[in-house]
Amino acid sequence: MASPGPETAQTHTLSPQEAGRLWNWVLTRQGLAPHTRRSGVEEIADAGLGLHAARLPSPFATVAARAADPSIPLELFNPAVRSRLVTVRCMRKTLHTLPLDLAAAAHAATLRFRERDALRAIVNAGHGHAAITAATAAIVELLGASGPLFHRTIEAQLGAAGTPVMVTRLALKLAWERGVLAYLNQAAGWNREVRVFTLTASTYPTLDTALDPHTAVELLMATYLDRYGPISIKDATWWSALSRTTVTEALQRSGIKLVRLFTPWSHSPLYMSAQRFAEYTVADDADYLSGVNLLAHEDVALKAYFETRRRYLGDLAQQAAFNQIGEVLPTIVLDGRVVGTWRWDPSAGRVRHRLIPGLLPAARRPEVRAAAARHTAVLRSGLYRAPRPRIAPGQL
Repeated sequence: MASPGPETAQTHTLSPQEAGRLWNWVLTRQGLAPHTRRSGVEEIADAGLGLHAARLPSPFATVAARAADPSIPLELFNPAVRSRLVTVRCMRKTLHTLPLDLAAAAHAATLRFRERDALRAIVNAGHGHAAITAATAAIVELLGASGPLFHRTIEAQLGAAGTPVMVTRLALKLAWERGVLAYLNQAAGWNREVRVFTLTASTYPTLDTALDPHTAVELLMATYLDRYGPISIKDATWWSALSRTTVTEALQRSGIKLVRLFTPWSHSPLYMSAQRFAEYTVADDADYLSGVNLLAHEDVALKAYFETRRRYLGDLAQQAAFNQIGEVLPTIVLDGRVVGTWRWDPSAGRVRHRLIPGLLPAARRPEVRAAAARHTAVLRSGLYRAPRPRIAPGQL
């Protein structure tokens, strides 16, 4: 099996105990341990290489799992914080909320595939290039004059001038994929979406949507390796949806000195930077235990891997943590291993959890109950609650 930079890689074989300690060390670096919780949304998004945003609750719940203070997830609704994070469709064509520098890399590294799909949809719908170009120009002019708008408002405005709704929709899609437009969720709650489109250049003036693709891939894969190593090449290709050649060449260009590891998680060699491996070997004992964590639906800590999911599944079947379409469920993880799942019960307004029999020692159950109670309180704090109608005097 080909490997990135094998001429510079030292090789280590890790015992199950050593591999488990390393996996927990990776989690603690992301803020998934009581003593390493993070102090802000941007810091959390940077440490995890984004917040998976395909489901509305996921960014809020992802931050909640890593936050040092229960008020920190509410920063997601702060306009100042929102101006420094952008939600883009990128790795595996899924939504991620990222700091602007990482968003630029993720956008440019994956643009070719997303743009191809948008252009194919235009051809399949039977519309010409001139119509889409004209609609895009009209959208840009409209948003430049009015600011962010709902897509239906854009469709109505252009429709009044004679542009068919389908042409507007296809133009919106292509402009978003290309980075001309950005998506915003202006809701003040994790359980609601207020989706508008805005001009990227005015809302995120420092976001480089024209980053060189080769530079972008190199930056993206180097960051992925740093945040989630040790990883196998198959992990990296699955996570990024980039080819094996693209991934290995990007890691080679990065110049990062690698170590090659063999673990119980897979027969394939795994790679991480020599610097990070050296840090792991001298870490404090506390950094080898991540404790109890309630991770979000599609949480980035678990979604970063494919071939080496045994690091958190152990001998469990995939169904223990993944649904039928391959999405990772909201899970309960104890010292790096899945021991159950959780869900938000909207009628009761609380977290309900289900443990996998035989995996959680009785002595640790109070920790899970306490974690579920904390998660409940944080999720409640971020709920959008529709204002009650005011009752005028005499209506009672």
